[in-house]
Amino acid sequence: GEPQTIYIQSEKAHRMKRICIFLMAMVIPSLFFVQAQEKLTVTQFDQYYELLPTGNVNVTWEITIVPEEGIKDMLLHAFFSKKAYVKDVVVTDAEGSLNSKMLSGEGVPILEINFRNRLTPGAEYHFTCNLEVWKAIEIGETEGSFTLLTGYNFPVETLEITAVLPEGTRLRNYFPADGRVSSGKDVSIVWRMSSLPREYNIQVSISFDILSESFADNLFSDGVNLYDLKDFENARQKFEQALEIYQSLHLQEKADQCSAYFDRIEGLETGLPVVEEGISFYDSGEYGEALKKFEEAKSIYEEHKLSTDDIEKYIADSTAYMEAFSELQKGEAAVQQGNEEEALNHFSKAKQLFLQVGDTSKVQQVDSRLQQITLPVKSEEPEKERNVMVPLVVVVVVVVVAVIGIAVSKMRKPPPVYTKEEIQEEMRQLKARYVYGEINKKDYEERLAELEKMSKKPE
Repeated sequence: GEPQTIYIQSEKAHRMKRICIFLMAMVIPSLFFVQAQEKLTVTQFDQYYELLPTGNVNVTWEITIVPEEGIKDMLLHAFFSKKAYVKDVVVTDAEGSLNSKMLSGEGVPILEINFRNRLTPGAEYHFTCNLEVWKAIEIGETEGSFTLLTGYNFPVETLEITAVLPEGTRLRNYFPADGRVSSGKDVSIVWRMSSLPREYNIQVSISFDILSESFADNLFSDGVNLYDLKDFENARQKFEQALEIYQSLHLQEKADQCSAYFDRIEGLETGLPVVEEGISFYDSGEYGEALKKFEEAKSIYEEHKLSTDDIEKYIADSTAYMEAFSELQKGEAAVQQGNEEEALNHFSKAKQLFLQVGDTSKVQQVDSRLQQITLPVKSEEPEKERNVMVPLVVVVVVVVVAVIGIAVSKMRKPPPVYTKEEIQEEMRQLKARYVYGEINKKDYEERLAELEKMSKKPE
């Protein structure tokens, strides 16, 4: 509401009897004291505001004043914002109830309290005002706020303002920052000030979260996002806040979901460093050490019900690398022993394992090694041909005449199916097909035996 222009009048009546009008303009959420013609000291002013979930406020004022000489009667006017509605008012002092009524000035609710014949000049006088003010708090779907503006044209020796949060809410922030926040079920903020001069103004404000299921769901969603980003510390805080609300609303299933994430976070905080160690070993080629770390991490993940798909992939690849390098070593040993077929078998297995992990560089190295092993086989073929051709040349010279003589008679005889050169070429191709895994060992050996047998037959 908008601040109101407020004044105090005094008049003499019945000679020595004086009436002092003490105006207190309260705009929920604003409160003003304005200057008075008569002097008055406020020794203690305690303001207590109980904020309600409905947006209303239960207000209690505890006020102690010292009227100066000649003041026995007084009127107090409290002004409220236009949108506010004062429902119930009870004003009391040590002698009992005081007369009070609601007025209206220019559409503004005004509370009038009459202190007729209750004041003693120079002596402390204490009274209490209890009232309920509607529409005093700004309430949204997930948050609310309350602001109190006060101004004092009387000096105030001690001022204390207390605001109690609505049930089912949680404090977000408050101003001024020197307010004291209580702990426990009913959270309150207390501001205490002393020796306030005339025309002193102060504003206090608080904002709070409404602890609803939808608000808790938002906290839970924030926690999941932070969890996916591996920001576990902040994710845990979000889940803790959501859990508190779910439990207060008796939503056990959603509370269990928060607890499940706590367990996962604990597992990741323990297991991720182990996984990172395993990856470091893996990248440096220490597959045995990597395998140990990955198996340790898998055990941790399984204990905390975390997915192990990525870890199992690393375990499979580490195992494949270890087996591949073992086959390479066996192949090299076979080469040293002159057992080329065994070497080819081990190198072929190593190649298949490197293909399994997608290591094309290692596949190329194995292919190169396989070619080196088959080269001697290729180089022996011309030598064998030369050894065979020497006796053949002699035979051809001796029988050349005979061959010519009987050429006509041999025209009907079908030519041989294979020449020696063709047999040798097929043997070479057969070995290559075996090396590259196109045929199995049994087929290779059977066909090789046939070709060797054919090569021994005369044409």
